[in-house]
Amino acid sequence: MLKGISPLVAVIMLIAFTLIIAGIIAGFVTQFAQSQQEATKYCLDARVLLQRGIWTETTPPNGNLSLTIYNYGKVDLNFEVILRYSNITRHIKGIEIYNQTFNVTHRSPNNVEIALLEDVSDDLQDVTIKSTMCDLPCYECPAAQDFLRYVEIKGLGY
Repeated sequence: MLKGISPLVAVIMLIAFTLIIAGIIAGFVTQFAQSQQEATKYCLDARVLLQRGIWTETTPPNGNLSLTIYNYGKVDLNFEVILRYSNITRHIKGIEIYNQTFNVTHRSPNNVEIALLEDVSDDLQDVTIKSTMCDLPCYECPAAQDFLRYVEIKGLGY
């Protein structure tokens, strides 16, 4: 005849197993909540303004685009540049993500950095700078972004 464990031992084991699983989940949730809180605090101090864009022709129809980025927040930020073009046959889906990330510190002279993008086509519609992940402690801040339309870029629109 087979004998099982007593109901009392089974209940104690079930409670112990439940407490172990609850402890693991609580640790994960606590760590996740702390990282989200740190990111929120960091991003509250993130402010950026894309002040000016100047396009100069180098080899038609392409040129260089100089962007003046003003960091008026209290934290350092990295940005990727997204270029949107009107001629979707020349540019896949009309969008190009510039392959260089620009760092804009809040300690730069006058909090301003100049980003130079080479080989930018003259059918540029708008430029967007968007905060990206960088070395710790740095977070992606969705609110830290700005854009310029082609009419605001000297050499293209005015």
